[in-house]
Amino acid sequence: MCSSDLRYLMQQNISIPFHQFANAMVTIGALGSPSGLHGWLTGYLSTGARLTDAQWQTEAENYLETPEALPKPVQSLMTLFYGWVLKGLENESMNFTLFLPESDDCELSQQVDALAQWSKGFLDGFGASGKVTGKLNDETREVLQHFDAFSQVELTADDSPEDSEDLLQELVEHAKVAALTVFLAFNEPDVAEPKIIDEDQQKPQLH
Repeated sequence: MCSSDLRYLMQQNISIPFHQFANAMVTIGALGSPSGLHGWLTGYLSTGARLTDAQWQTEAENYLETPEALPKPVQSLMTLFYGWVLKGLENESMNFTLFLPESDDCELSQQVDALAQWSKGFLDGFGASGKVTGKLNDETREVLQHFDAFSQVELTADDSPEDSEDLLQELVEHAKVAALTVFLAFNEPDVAEPKIIDEDQQKPQLH
């Protein structure tokens, strides 16, 4: 599948085969993880921040650590990738999914690593937006703590394949719901403001 095929899938809002996108990144010498990139953008958008196309191209290039500027076909792909991720987050049918390798294409350990990369990416993107200041409410802080834990998850020799696979699916589903929770909190005008607690406003006033 070439870049034009991937662009068609994104335009149709069809889920993209992970390995196809990853192969496209390999061809440009990208060092960064596709899962991490998806997590970064998800975390960034979840704060209510948005990027212009030029800003996004620069951020994607920096995150992927490409040896050269993104070629035009890949820039077009990244533009559609941005819209695809945002549309998935905004979709009322809640069909947003983490961008992870399929089980048929890799080992379980690689899927676990991809989840860790996605979670680390989310945290980096959330912080990079500069949109969130002040004290977070308990729910949002707990979500970020979970992602921090997920970013360090790894398999051990004592883990059975069956238990590990079940646990991975649970963590992926939890991460999906958690990401949507943060996105909805900061992207709804009537709800976004209370998510940041202004400690000065919490102080009792003398009358």
